[in-house]
Amino acid sequence: MAHNPLRVVSVEENEPAPATSQTLLEAVESGDILAIMKAQRRIIAESLTTAAENTRPQYSNELNKLNKLIAEEESRRSVQAADDSVVAPLEVEAWDGTGY
Repeated sequence: MAHNPLRVVSVEENEPAPATSQTLLEAVESGDILAIMKAQRRIIAESLTTAAENTRPQYSNELNKLNKLIAEEESRRSVQAADDSVVAPLEVEAWDGTGY
């Protein structure tokens, strides 16, 4: 059995792949509320950089609201994933001492 020599991994090989971001239309078509909110957040963040001075507070407020909603949805999904990880829900039964 031949062993492969160890080598140093380059920075490019070690970096995670960039997350694919959906457009708002793609997110709406998918029906995924989290993807929709993230697409909306991206649009607002891009608009905030070029917005007129008098509209920046509105964009900023909407961005803050979306950030809160996204965090809540991610938390809800995390809790749901933890709840769904149960292998099999079993009825609780009193052990009658008769073995296995």
